[in-house]
Amino acid sequence: MFGTATSPFQVEMGRSDNSISSESDWYKWSHDSNIIQKTYVSGDFPDDGPDFWNNYKRFIDASIDMGNNSIRIGIDWARIFKTSTESVDAVASKNEKGDVYAMSFPDNVIQRMDSIADNDAVKHYVEIMEYIKAKNLKLILTAYHWPLPLWLHDPVKCNQDFANCREKGWGDKATVEEFGKYIYYIYNKFHRYVDIWNTLNEPNIIAINGYVYGNLEGFPPGLSNFSIAVSVMRNLAYAHNIAYKIIKALDHSSQVGINVAVPYFQPEMDTPENRFIVNYVKHIFYDLYLNSALYGNFDNSLSGIFNESRPSEFAGTDFIGIDYYSRIRVRYVDNDNVDLRYRFAFLPCSKCSDNYWDIFPEGIRNVSRSVFNHYRKPVMILENGVADAEGSLRKEFIEKHLIELHKAIKEDYIPVKGYFHWSIVDNYEWARGYKDKFGLYKINNGEFVKTEASEFYSKICHDHGVEDEDFKTY
Repeated sequence: MFGTATSPFQVEMGRSDNSISSESDWYKWSHDSNIIQKTYVSGDFPDDGPDFWNNYKRFIDASIDMGNNSIRIGIDWARIFKTSTESVDAVASKNEKGDVYAMSFPDNVIQRMDSIADNDAVKHYVEIMEYIKAKNLKLILTAYHWPLPLWLHDPVKCNQDFANCREKGWGDKATVEEFGKYIYYIYNKFHRYVDIWNTLNEPNIIAINGYVYGNLEGFPPGLSNFSIAVSVMRNLAYAHNIAYKIIKALDHSSQVGINVAVPYFQPEMDTPENRFIVNYVKHIFYDLYLNSALYGNFDNSLSGIFNESRPSEFAGTDFIGIDYYSRIRVRYVDNDNVDLRYRFAFLPCSKCSDNYWDIFPEGIRNVSRSVFNHYRKPVMILENGVADAEGSLRKEFIEKHLIELHKAIKEDYIPVKGYFHWSIVDNYEWARGYKDKFGLYKINNGEFVKTEASEFYSKICHDHGVEDEDFKTY
């Protein structure tokens, strides 16, 4: 599969009033004057986006024009459920710690949720998906791509006083139960259009950028607290598990998977200390989450060792989506007086994108091999792209990454099932606003404008490969 990826919060909104989805944590966070003043966020607003909500046909037609055979889009939970679903009855099985590991639903649950949902939004999502299927594109649907409804998460209050804020989002186990209801609902509404289900997008980034480096990365609620981050990671692991179980129970043949952000962590120098700390960084950055979400293994102290295991509660995944953008070089910091969590430093990029991520095509092969060899599940590249406002980097970026991916398939025997470029157009890049340009197309007065990179990716998709002296990548 060749395609592009988008997310609802980043592309759906635009100048038209009906496109605005204002009842999410990210919307409140991005508009709050104090949060902007503290420079957690850029001050740009998602309201000024490319308006996929009304212009979805242009997006999809551009995908067809490029020769894509698939597309990845998402659903905005807060657009469908602006008000709480907590009153809707469901049966949640919980362990002694209160973790929700299974759910069942009464016969009237869809009717109850219909009475709460924004049915116009549901109908419009159906129209979008019908258009996608009419164009014979495979649809990869992301159920959750970061924003939470405000009734589940008030990021500003949690930033001010997490202990006493009521709507704690993924810091609250109850959010997992509400997520299960949401999954059950959207499956029933959209399953006939969906080829592949993606449960959650980059849950590891939600925990790390919101609760470990929240004060630096600017993700809600902007905290730096390892203890809360561990709880959030745990709840997100159970969220994938619940979604996987619900969808597979409704249709066992459905393909359901998770995707995580996987940088290529490389030791600054090949020393035992650097190799050790790189393995630790990989552990806390993505292996911890995958081990928890797939197998029920938890490292509650971030020691690098799993000290709790609940395999009977977890069902796994059908595939693992990899979002690969960059290399991160890591240096061991020799200081026995500080905790292991602080004994590393990330080094600056050597070949830099506009947002100072280190461009390193070989890394996509390395992480694909590492993830497959460890978890033995097919992989999909669900995001890969570069911040490049001038358009001087993107063509070579695509070419070299696909050549390395070909090596992973042909030489390392890695089952890579698809490649989705991020993204089809420039969009709202979270805390950084519109500063970073990832689009294959530019938008001028609502019209899609081709670039050298979009023409190049189109040739790859139409030719089913990229030519190289040594390889033809399929």
